[in-house]
Amino acid sequence: MTDKAWRSVSVTTISNCFKSCGFSMSQEEASEEPLEQDMSSEADWNKLHTEVQFEDYVTCDEGLATTGTLTDAEIIDIVNQDINEDNVDENDVDHTDPADFEPLISNKEARAAINTLRSFIERCDDIEDRVFSSLFELEKIIDKKSANCLNQKR
Repeated sequence: MTDKAWRSVSVTTISNCFKSCGFSMSQEEASEEPLEQDMSSEADWNKLHTEVQFEDYVTCDEGLATTGTLTDAEIIDIVNQDINEDNVDENDVDHTDPADFEPLISNKEARAAINTLRSFIERCDDIEDRVFSSLFELEKIIDKKSANCLNQKR
């Protein structure tokens, strides 16, 4: 729940909190202070390293391929593989009675499942932040579905 609350905080709320604590700077104050340059200049580089030229350092990865292009034949092969996989999936489907399908899950049941997952994950160690982000996204989907259901009932 803490994660959901944190992700619901807007930029404006954070900005207002900083302003109320006295961390606000006007544009004039900000422009008066000289900014420290983070990037090394060629002159700084030359002071530190004499055996490697600055230009060599900057352009060392220029020849590396960062993108690739597919030929027409490769694109056709990829599309054909996707089509073949789709056909295999369709052939594997058993034509069963609709009564055999799982029952529809209500918004309330979906929300309870998310809360159960969140409780479990919060007790685990070394869980990445993206897991909580995913749960938050799922909650937003459930909220949207709930709102749509309410609008349709009116």
